[in-house]
Amino acid sequence: APAPAPAPAPAPTPVPTPDPTQLPPSLPRPPAPAPWPRPPSAPAPAPPPVVPPAGGGGYVLDWEAKGKSFFDGFNFDTFDGNHGASHYMASYEEAKAAGVAYASESYAILQAGTKSEYRFKRKTAKISTAKAWKHFFAAMKFTHVPYGCGVWPAFFTLGTGAQWPMAGEMDILEYVNDAGSMTSFHTAKECVLDAEEVNRFKPMPDANRVENGGSNYNCRTEYCDTCTSLGCAPNAMPLYTGQQWANRPGILAMERTEAFAKIFYIPEGEIPDDFDANEPRPDATWDARWLIAYYPFAASPGCPEPDDVMGPQKFILSIAFCGDWASKVWGDSPTCSRTGPVFNETASRGKLPIAPEQHQCRAVDPLAEYAPEQDCCTQYVTDENDEFGAEAELQATAYFRISWLKVFQKRGR
Repeated sequence: APAPAPAPAPAPTPVPTPDPTQLPPSLPRPPAPAPWPRPPSAPAPAPPPVVPPAGGGGYVLDWEAKGKSFFDGFNFDTFDGNHGASHYMASYEEAKAAGVAYASESYAILQAGTKSEYRFKRKTAKISTAKAWKHFFAAMKFTHVPYGCGVWPAFFTLGTGAQWPMAGEMDILEYVNDAGSMTSFHTAKECVLDAEEVNRFKPMPDANRVENGGSNYNCRTEYCDTCTSLGCAPNAMPLYTGQQWANRPGILAMERTEAFAKIFYIPEGEIPDDFDANEPRPDATWDARWLIAYYPFAASPGCPEPDDVMGPQKFILSIAFCGDWASKVWGDSPTCSRTGPVFNETASRGKLPIAPEQHQCRAVDPLAEYAPEQDCCTQYVTDENDEFGAEAELQATAYFRISWLKVFQKRGR
């Protein structure tokens, strides 16, 4: 069968500039001084090794996904851990036939597919690198990212060899509906970041502070009905929505050393020539210009095992639908709550069943109950009777267009 044509890029839509001092309403959500020298008469102990806060460059290419072979180094994962409306394709061949994945010489597409043969599901994909890295510099060049009501895109790393979140997870780009994207980190280790160090380069408030019961920069994560441990999320403001990211092509990059993790965003017009030579050199100038999140593990006394909060990481790209984030916050979005079936706020708050003849819906938390036929997000995304125009809308907006993904390692490693 002929390969499906990639989705055309939608015309840029003017979007309001967010208030840089405020988190979006739809969210639930200087180095330490060296010790004084001892008097000459007292022998000084050997100083511990010091890892400089800036990466300092020296990276060479270790792995890349690019061109028609873009998907060769990825596994296609089928498990939906978000309990949503995603029907993940099991291979590139299946994804290509379903119009979900496509690779050309110049870019790769990962996009929302058609309605699934399974009820309350839509075809999509979640891909993960077959290889994992402990310390690295990784970069993804993109020209479009997914957005839309019911859409839950993510570009993140996930630790291998241990049950989540023992080996760590770093969310580089993640958001739902029309909420702002934020980076966040999850680990099972005790790790509270030092607030002064986090904000050393620029203000980076913890976007999870309210949801964590006021705890600031606490990276330890545990999800349960009574838990308030969602992980740490230091982010430079403002937090852009998916639509705003889609209109800001460039590079998203992550540097992970023994001492820290950093997330960078480099606008397309500012990409350094180092990338053409496959020898990026992140240094202190990057921190001032392009740093959007800083996780200073080694410089934080509350993080006693800085190199062990993250095991070897694989990279994952996914487009999920609804589930235990996008579904349950449907009513928080002024746009999405007016999209699809009529949203019943009273029924949502009280978890009250809605009779089919009412032609309404409510925001459902699938971790608390299984009710996709009641859920606004699922009803819109799957659009069983083609009432809401979801098929055309999602295929026009819910896609990644990626030039390449590259992973670099320090020279000599």
